[in-house]
Amino acid sequence: MQIVLMASGTRGDVQPMIALGKALKAAGHSVRVMAGSNFSSWIESHGLEAYPIIDMEVLMRSELGVKWVESANPMQQLKYMKALLDANQERYVTDTINGTAGAELLIGGFVSEPFLQAISEKHGIPLITAALQPYRATRSGTATLIPLLPRSNSILNDWMGMIGVRFMWSVAADVTNILRTRLGLPPHTAATYQKAMQKILAIYAVSPLVMQDSTARMTGYWFLDEDYTPPADLLNFIESGDPPVYVGFGSMSSSDPARTVNMIVDALAKVGKRGVLARGWSGAAVTNLPSHVHLLDKTSHTWLFPRMAAIVHHGGAGTTAAALRAGKPMFLIPHLGDQPYWGRRMHELGVSVKPIPRPKLTAENFTSSLDALLQDSRIHANAAALGEKIRAEDGIKEAMNWITGIIRLSEW
Repeated sequence: MQIVLMASGTRGDVQPMIALGKALKAAGHSVRVMAGSNFSSWIESHGLEAYPIIDMEVLMRSELGVKWVESANPMQQLKYMKALLDANQERYVTDTINGTAGAELLIGGFVSEPFLQAISEKHGIPLITAALQPYRATRSGTATLIPLLPRSNSILNDWMGMIGVRFMWSVAADVTNILRTRLGLPPHTAATYQKAMQKILAIYAVSPLVMQDSTARMTGYWFLDEDYTPPADLLNFIESGDPPVYVGFGSMSSSDPARTVNMIVDALAKVGKRGVLARGWSGAAVTNLPSHVHLLDKTSHTWLFPRMAAIVHHGGAGTTAAALRAGKPMFLIPHLGDQPYWGRRMHELGVSVKPIPRPKLTAENFTSSLDALLQDSRIHANAAALGEKIRAEDGIKEAMNWITGIIRLSEW
């Protein structure tokens, strides 16, 4: 069977799809992964076909991308997200049509869902949404992005979820309906899209220990373990003293990365800890770092995180999953999207200090929160215990059992 996986987004969105793609290929299927052009060689190194779509790193570093990241207003963030989609609408439409050619099964994240739903409807191709974060309406507070009752099961959370779906539809509506017109399909309204959503099978690549929803299948995380040899300077730094603190904001761009770097360096000095600072997609031009901080561009979270004392990050789904697996205490600084949700959930699970949204971050509260994290033995114990349980899960195996059963039984 020709299976097409669409991984729109950053590394944290692509990596689980590669893991699933390898399992599907091992089961005898042909697998194509649609992802940013900056990920093509990585995808191909795992023996999978890559179809390059928009380079997300370039997008995130654009003027609109930086405004999106740095906006403190969720409604403004949606506006910038829509503007980014609309500015690249022809590329999205063309790539969706060409990249899915010949597909017999479509699998994509929730960002890809409206585009893949159009292809599925036009050609009668089965579609599975594989989500890395909650996105559908549910009563479960733990599985709702912005719940009214986060620790309860309530119809109020269900209502908030439906409102959230409508807002996300408003972002993708124009580009989706251009695609639908190109395919000869009638345009969707918010209501018709929501109705179409209910027919799409969904699976969550999230641990049931982290997110609970009786209406959805939680397989556990989809981890991709790769051979990795750390550079000598990184290994020497880690082994030259006590475990350092990891600080990295992944794909989050910045208009003033130097200011953020200085804040991190000063905070580490004040709490008396060494740090590994990930440059990520911020574009930070860093020189003359003090000896207690090591700068890195790329690394393996699987290899690095277990060697850290704590993990400070933006709250991306992939980074959060890697930190959970490593069993390390966290401090989340959410920027946008689902990141505030992960910040809230990690704090509710007792594995992190209270998150601080990026626009509210100061040198003072960064330092005090980092110090509190390092001193709280309860958080360290909770993180270690949860990490042990998550390492015992096999999300890919669970996902493959479910997907294989669906294919075999043709339950569409």
